[in-house]
Amino acid sequence: QDRARSTRATSASGRVYAMDTFDDDFDLGSAEELDPLDADNFSAVDYINRQFPNEASLKGLDSFVERLKEQQRHIDDDIHHAVRRQAACGRRARADLEEAKAAVRELFERIKSIKAKAEESETLVSDVCRDIKSLDLAKRNLTLTVTALKRLVMLVTALEQLRTLSSCREYEEASRLIYAVEELAGHFQELSHVPRVADLLERKAAILSDLRSQLLEDYASLHNPQHSRPSGVQAAALCVDAMDRSVRREVITQFCLRLLEDYKDIFQPPKEASGLETAERRYTWLKRTLRDFEDKYASHFPEAWRVPCGLCEHFCHVTRQHLVEVLSTSHHTVDPELLVRVLRKSIDFENELARRYPVDEVVPHASAEAPDLAANVGNLGLKYPDVLGKASASKGQSTSAAQEDDSSFAPRFRGIISECFDTYLSSWVQHQERQLLEDLDRTSASGTDRIVSKGDEQYGSEDDGGADQGCLYSSAPDLFASMKGSMTKCCAFSTHQTLFDVFQVFRKVMHRYVEILSGQLTSRASKFPLDSSAVRSVCCAIGTAEYCDETLPQLAESLLKVIDAAFGNQVSFEAEQELLWKLMSNANKVLLQSVNSGLDEAFGKMTRTNWAQFSHEVGDHSPYVDDISERLPVLFEPIARHLSKTHYLSFCGKFAEAFVARFISELFRCRKISEQGAQQLLLDASFIKTALLEAPVTAGSGRQMQTAYSKYVLREMGRAETMLKVLSSPDMDASAVAALLGEDRTSGESVVEVERLLALRATSDGDVGLLPPVPEDDRFDGTGVDRLRSTLMSMQGSLNQKGARTSEDLKRISGDMKKFVSSFPGITGRK
Repeated sequence: QDRARSTRATSASGRVYAMDTFDDDFDLGSAEELDPLDADNFSAVDYINRQFPNEASLKGLDSFVERLKEQQRHIDDDIHHAVRRQAACGRRARADLEEAKAAVRELFERIKSIKAKAEESETLVSDVCRDIKSLDLAKRNLTLTVTALKRLVMLVTALEQLRTLSSCREYEEASRLIYAVEELAGHFQELSHVPRVADLLERKAAILSDLRSQLLEDYASLHNPQHSRPSGVQAAALCVDAMDRSVRREVITQFCLRLLEDYKDIFQPPKEASGLETAERRYTWLKRTLRDFEDKYASHFPEAWRVPCGLCEHFCHVTRQHLVEVLSTSHHTVDPELLVRVLRKSIDFENELARRYPVDEVVPHASAEAPDLAANVGNLGLKYPDVLGKASASKGQSTSAAQEDDSSFAPRFRGIISECFDTYLSSWVQHQERQLLEDLDRTSASGTDRIVSKGDEQYGSEDDGGADQGCLYSSAPDLFASMKGSMTKCCAFSTHQTLFDVFQVFRKVMHRYVEILSGQLTSRASKFPLDSSAVRSVCCAIGTAEYCDETLPQLAESLLKVIDAAFGNQVSFEAEQELLWKLMSNANKVLLQSVNSGLDEAFGKMTRTNWAQFSHEVGDHSPYVDDISERLPVLFEPIARHLSKTHYLSFCGKFAEAFVARFISELFRCRKISEQGAQQLLLDASFIKTALLEAPVTAGSGRQMQTAYSKYVLREMGRAETMLKVLSSPDMDASAVAALLGEDRTSGESVVEVERLLALRATSDGDVGLLPPVPEDDRFDGTGVDRLRSTLMSMQGSLNQKGARTSEDLKRISGDMKKFVSSFPGITGRK
């Protein structure tokens, strides 16, 4: 078995043969296992056990061994045969390899021989071609020399003929000669260093220069009577087109300026008709001249020359020069409306010309295309027609350049006249400024400025149901209508610096309007409550400022849509909006001062009460509470009627903040408060809290306040109630108060402030006593206010255990406390 495996590994053919023989001679396994000896997991023990499963099967052991030995002998014979066959094949393969190598060597020898023959052939061909190239070069040089001599002869002849034809004004034949001369001269430009050629080129330039002058004279004669005009002028355009393009421009310019001499005689400053009031006559004169041109001169000029377009262009330049002279001497005295009217008329005139003569319809130098010179050489009287053609490559390039030249000289009518007004429009801007300010002063004057409703302006949130209408001065909508009109008028003739100057005027006007409204607030401010008319005026100032604040961004957006992009970043009314916000804030302060002034009498009753010796039974609120409850709706009613709902809600919130701060400050002014007095004040605070919640609703005709306002009043009045609860507890010492208020017991300032709060308690015998002495430094540096603010912050810390509060409310409360408490003796240091 091992020998069979090694044989199959060394020779594929022997392996196949041996396996076939083994399969044919031995049937040692079942039908499913054809070759069990080839299995990867072959086990001799398992194999024998399968062949001889019991003792009875051992009877065939001898015959089985004999079969194996016989199979072994067959395998050995197969191996011997295979080795012999392999030896014979190896010898035959070596012979074939040697034969192939010999064939390759023979092939290399043949390739080497072919390569050597090719090199010899190439050398022979090079020798032959060298002689051919030499002959070809000589022929080409000879041909070029002959052609150059022919062209030189033709150039000399053509120049003489051109001189003769020009003097006879035979322009049609002369135009063809000009093409021929230009083409022939182009071949000699590289030989201009040769004296003879340089002389010919100079003669050519002199002849064309004389012809140019003659053409200009002929076209100038068109202005003379018919009988005095030279003959042949009709064909002069052919010569002009054949010559350099500058000749055509010069002819058109000279002709147009000659036509404009009459215009200058009439409108040249300082003639009588040169003023701005006669500007429309200038444009009428041009229209009439264009009609005359069509009748008298159009037949002498090709349509491609666009002479009417050139006439309009020169007219615009002359008119611009005249207007600059007029404006430079009279722009300070000229009527701004007349200035703008002439400017708009000029813009309309420019737009009409731009539509009549669009740039994209400029006809390239079509009539200047060179004719077929070779076909007409007989008519030209020139020899050697074979050296002339229709046009050379350089001529085609020059034609392309000429088309670009046409586009670059196409007139730009838009702005050609109107741009000269930009420098002098400052007088119009100043006029608009004066007019807007005068209109503002007139419409905002006392007795003239009406109070109107905002109409459809929507305010409030979605949950408060519906829209409310505030009031404002009628001067605000009138002012913005005037500014919109000025902007529209300016956009009709300028969207650059002038429009930006108008924007600056709008800013000045808004500053002036804010000053007017602020002046009305100043005149209304007083230490006494405002009457209904005054409250209405202050509310209108708030509504007007709000209207302006909403309308200014719309005006800025309209400006940004039309103004030049270079000024886009500078168009903003943010500074003016800040002034309006400040105005609304000041107006709210006036209203707050008015309402607070109306409560002076009630708070006076509160502070005049001897709370230190108060001994009445606590059962009903104090009389001053009735005054506050009665006065608040009366004071709120005109404010609620004239303010928009948004501003009314804002005012109520600010008033509640100021009221609580004042109530706390009035408690400190009571000096001493007994236990029973503190209980009475605690009851009063509860009624006052109810009055604060009901007064805005009553004044607003039942219009409910937002939930945020109620929460704010409850939270702010809760601070005062916390103080009174401390004063109504006689057994509470400093440490207990500090714990209730959330004070840091280790802080020295906290201890002092707690003692100041406890110092409000009256003694047991009803003696008022004195407040703890204020340190000398605090009497002058104002630190007493800071310490009072610290106490209030501690109270807020106590309330934080009962409900959440925002840091923004704490900052606002502290600021208001400093403002209201700073006027109290003994706290700020004033005597």
